[in-house]
Amino acid sequence: MNEPSEARLQMAGHWLQIGHPERTLDELQGLWGDAALDYRAYLFRGAALHALERNTEAIDVLRDGLSQYGQSPLLLQVLGSALRAEGRLPEAEATFLQGLSMDPNEPDLLIGYAMVCLAAGQAEKAAALVERAASHAPESAAVSGARAQVAFALGKDKEMFRHTEEALSHDPEDPNARALHGTASMLTGDPRSGYRSLASAAAAHPDDPDLRAAARSAKLANHPLLLPLRPFQRFNPLVVWVCAVAVIYGLRAAHLGVAAGVAAIAWFAFCVYSWVAPPLVRRWINRKWGS
Repeated sequence: MNEPSEARLQMAGHWLQIGHPERTLDELQGLWGDAALDYRAYLFRGAALHALERNTEAIDVLRDGLSQYGQSPLLLQVLGSALRAEGRLPEAEATFLQGLSMDPNEPDLLIGYAMVCLAAGQAEKAAALVERAASHAPESAAVSGARAQVAFALGKDKEMFRHTEEALSHDPEDPNARALHGTASMLTGDPRSGYRSLASAAAAHPDDPDLRAAARSAKLANHPLLLPLRPFQRFNPLVVWVCAVAVIYGLRAAHLGVAAGVAAIAWFAFCVYSWVAPPLVRRWINRKWGS
């Protein structure tokens, strides 16, 4: 292979590593002859297309690479992720198992298979796979992120938050870790941190409607007019209702009728406020965000 082609391949890998898959594809477009069929060209092109959510194209490229070079754990890993993103879970599972048959302890393959299990609703199996990956790569940011996703699926909000903090300690600017951290912060009653992280993730992925909606919801939760409603965000609303009713009837039982009446009126006013304020603030925020 001549030097210009080798330089293009190296530059394509560099752009992919620092999160610019579109530049990777631009570099690969300039390859011709044997260089265009290099193993790295298939891997980089497939990974870049997957990163750009052009998964149908990525699957075709990666399968071409596998037909040219035989079974490769790296090609299988990216192919499995692309198949999972397309919702083709049985094919994705078979692909990851094929990769693991060659390298049973490869953390990225184990995590990829765990994500397939999560998508299939097999959270316990996913947790076991992630812990197996952690035993081989305990300091991996990918492991921390996967642990957070498993904890979310299992409803373990505090554990999720702890794992997202670990993921951010590896790379504070990683958008995926930021999105997970924002979600965990909201679930554990810290909407301020939640908004900062979700807004950061949404800014990094401006075309992602789900992230944009999550950041907007977090901004709504942080609005000053909704601060009185924070108990409903931090605690189960049913628990708040039960506590309020218990206080009112407790005051009555203590023969403090006036205080019980004031508490009942205050609680009624609070309920009315909780019904009226959020829609008005949401409408104002939506108008400000341009939708």
